Amino acid sequence: MRDSTLRDPLLTSPSRRVRDGSFWVSRILLFTGASALSAFVLFSEFEPGIGKQPFTVGEPAARTFFSPMTIRYVHEAKTDELRRKLALQVPPVYAIQHEPEKRAAAKLDQLGEALGALASPAPGGKQPEFPFEISEAAVKVMLAESSPSEIKRIIVAVLSQVFSAGVLEDADKKRLEEEGRDRIQTLRPESSEEKILFLRNVLSRREAAAALPDLLPESAGKKRAFRAALIEAAAALIDVNLKPDEEQTRERRGAAASSAQPVEETIKRDELVIQRGMLVTAEVQSVISQIQKKNAQREIVKKFSAGALMFFMVHAFLLFYLAIFEKKVLRSFRMCLLVVTVFAVTLILCKLIRVWPGSSAFFMPAALAPLLLVLLVSPRLGAAATLAMTVLAAPLADFAPDLMLAFFFAGMAGTFAALKVRKRVEFLRIGAAVGFVQAMVIFAYQLYQDQTAPGALEAASLGLVNGFMITMPCLFLLIAVFEALFDLATDITLLELSDLNHPLLKRMVIEAPGTYHHSLVVSRLAEGACEAIRANPLLARVGCYFHDIGKIAKSEFFTENQSSKPMSRHENLTPAESSRIIIDHVTEGIELGRRFKLKESVLRFIPEHQGTGVVYFFYRRALDQAAPGESVNPDDFRYPGPRPQSKETAAALLADSVEAASRSLREPTGESIRNLVRKIINDKFIDGQLDECDLTLRDLYKIQESFVHNLMAIFHTRVPYPEKTENADKPDLFKRGQFHKFR
Repeated sequence: MRDSTLRDPLLTSPSRRVRDGSFWVSRILLFTGASALSAFVLFSEFEPGIGKQPFTVGEPAARTFFSPMTIRYVHEAKTDELRRKLALQVPPVYAIQHEPEKRAAAKLDQLGEALGALASPAPGGKQPEFPFEISEAAVKVMLAESSPSEIKRIIVAVLSQVFSAGVLEDADKKRLEEEGRDRIQTLRPESSEEKILFLRNVLSRREAAAALPDLLPESAGKKRAFRAALIEAAAALIDVNLKPDEEQTRERRGAAASSAQPVEETIKRDELVIQRGMLVTAEVQSVISQIQKKNAQREIVKKFSAGALMFFMVHAFLLFYLAIFEKKVLRSFRMCLLVVTVFAVTLILCKLIRVWPGSSAFFMPAALAPLLLVLLVSPRLGAAATLAMTVLAAPLADFAPDLMLAFFFAGMAGTFAALKVRKRVEFLRIGAAVGFVQAMVIFAYQLYQDQTAPGALEAASLGLVNGFMITMPCLFLLIAVFEALFDLATDITLLELSDLNHPLLKRMVIEAPGTYHHSLVVSRLAEGACEAIRANPLLARVGCYFHDIGKIAKSEFFTENQSSKPMSRHENLTPAESSRIIIDHVTEGIELGRRFKLKESVLRFIPEHQGTGVVYFFYRRALDQAAPGESVNPDDFRYPGPRPQSKETAAALLADSVEAASRSLREPTGESIRNLVRKIINDKFIDGQLDECDLTLRDLYKIQESFVHNLMAIFHTRVPYPEKTENADKPDLFKRGQFHKFR
C-alpha cells in the first residue's frame, strides 16, 4: 500500500487515534484554555465600584470614607518633595567655552602690532587701528613705560587667571546666588571632562573686571598710570566662557528625581480617611485614589478567579456531555475546537453588545451558540449548549433572572426551530422563534415584577429585535464562516451538493454511466435506510452520489461500465494488479473530491463505504492460481479503510454491497431479495465492518426492511402483455423502405 494512503487522515480510523495517550490531555487543555479565555473576555474591562462619588480637591467630601483594607500607600506630596530636593541637589551644568580666550589672544596680537607701529612709525604710514576701544592716554602710557611684547605678556598672564577661574554672566551669577547654589558643574564638551567649581571662586563679568588690579604681576611695576592702562586693556578683553547647558542639567536632575524611593505610609483597615463635609486636600484625594486602585486590582483577581472556576465547571460539563452522548465529536480535535470557538465567539459578541454605548443587555445573542452547534455539529448538542451558554452569559447579565430565563428559553426555541433547516430562507423561522420566545419571557417576567404593561411591552420588543436584527443575521454570516474554516457541511450545503448538475456527476454520466446509475440506486437505498433509523438521509444521499467518483479515472475496469464480456479488461492482469486497480478507486476518489472542494463529511463516504473488506473475487482467483504451498496474504487485497464511523457511511457500505449483489439475482422475488439482504448484512456484521459505528441490532433490522422494500420496488414485476396479431401490410418504422408509408 502506498505511503500517501497511510498518511491520509481520511484513511485513518478515528477510533484508533483515540488510543493515543495525549487524547485526554489535549481535550482537557483545550477546554481549560477556553475557560480562561471566557473569564478574560468577561472581566477584561471590569470596573469595580468602590466609592462612586468623586472626591474633588477643594470641595467638601460627599461622604465619609473608611479604608476597606490595611494598605501601604505612596504619599504623593512627600514623594514629590523628595524628588524636588534630589533634583535641586544636582548642580547646574555649564559648558566651558574656549572661543572667548582665543578671541582675546587674537586681539592681543593685534594690540601688540598696533603698539609696535606707533613706537616705530614708517615714513608716510597710516595710523594703526586698535582691535578694541582703548583711550589715547592709556596707549601713550603703555608706550612710554614698556615694550609691546612685555605689555602683551602681562595682559595674557592676567587673562589666563580670569578664564581659568571661569567667567559667568552677571545675571547668571546673581540668579545662582539667589537660589542658594554654592557650586556648579563644568563640562568640557570636547573631552567630556567634568569638574565641580565652588560658586565663590567663579567670577561674573563685573567681578572679573574688579579683580584685575589684584591679578597684575609684579612686573607691571608700581606706577599707577601704567597699571591703570593695563587694567583698561585687559578689561576690554574679558568675556563669558561658562555657558549654561540646560539639556544636561535637565537630564541629570530628572535622573536624580527618578532615583527617589517612594515615601510610603500605612493606613489600617477601617481607619478614617476623611469625614463627610471636610475639604478634600490633594493628599487625601491621592490616598483615596490609591486605595480604590488596589481594591480594584483585588476585586478583578477575585472576579476573574471566580469566573474562571465557574467557566471551568461549564466546560467540564460540556466535556463530559461529549464523552457520554457525542463520542464522535469528542474523537475529533477539530470538532472540539469548533465547539469551544463557537462559545468564545458568542461570548465576545455578547460582551461587545453589552459594553456598546446605549445598548441593552436584551440585545445579547446568547442563543447563537446552541443554534450554530445544532446546525454545524449535532441537534443533540442544542439543549446542553443552551444551558452552558446561559451560565456563561450570566455575569454579563448581572445574573438578572429575566435575562437568564430569556437566554435559556430563546436558546431552546431556536434549537427546535433549527432542526432540519435546508434552505437559507428558513433562518427567518429561527429568528422568529428566538425573538418571539424571548419577548414572551421578558414580558411575563416584567409583569410579574409589577411593571406596567407599556413598560413590559417596551422591554419585550427588545427581545424581538434581538431575534430578527441580531441573532438571525449573525447566524447567517457565521454559518458560512465556520463551514469554510472547519470544512463542514450543513444540510443547506448538502442540498446544494445534491444537484445532479454538479461537474463531477456530469463527468460520471459521460465517462462512467454504469457507475452513475449504480450511485443513484445506492443513494436511494442509503437514504431510505437512514430515514428508517433516524440518521441524516440527506447526507447519506449526497455522500452516495460521490462515493464512487474514483472509478471515473479507470471506468472501463469496473463491470458496471463494461458493455462487452464482463471482466475482459482484467484478463491480461494478475489478480494483484486487478485488485490494486479496484482498490485505487478509493484514493483516487479522495484526490478528485478534494480537487473539486467536496466537504470532508462527503469525502468520508469514499473510503468508508468499502471499509476494510477484501476484494474477494480477485483474492479467490489468486488462491486458485497460487502454486502448491504458496500462501496469499489477504491484506494485499484489502481496502485501506477505515471502517464506517457513522450511521450514514455504514448505510452506504451496506447499500453498495446490496445493490451490486442484487444485480446477480436471476429471479428477484420478495423471498430471494430478503435472503440476499439478510446474508449481506450478516456477513458485514460478522466481518467487523460495523464495529466502529453506532448502529444497533434494531437499526440493522430497520435497514434490512428498508432495503427489501426499495429493492422490491426496483425489481417489481408486471403482468405479461399478450401480443397482438399483426397485419402483414402494417408499416414498420424501422424497416427499410417503409418510411414513405408514414407521410
